[in-house]
Amino acid sequence: MVNFVEAVRKKSVEGLHAPIEAGAHIAIFSQMGNIAYRAKKKLFWDKQKRSFNDKDADQYLAKVYHNGYNLPKV
Repeated sequence: MVNFVEAVRKKSVEGLHAPIEAGAHIAIFSQMGNIAYRAKKKLFWDKQKRSFNDKDADQYLAKVYHNGYNLPKV
């Protein structure tokens, strides 16, 4: 973490110990593991559809806002 913060401060990726993409992949896999744990079942990810093979698990992919605010679609 310290290495990443230093790279951000220097505005340079040259000193990073690992590529940024590696951190992104680890974060995604961790979230998928958390979703499988909450769903209490083995899940399979469809990369093309960007969803799981289980509709109940898909509910954890995005936050449901109850206060009228929504994030913009990108």
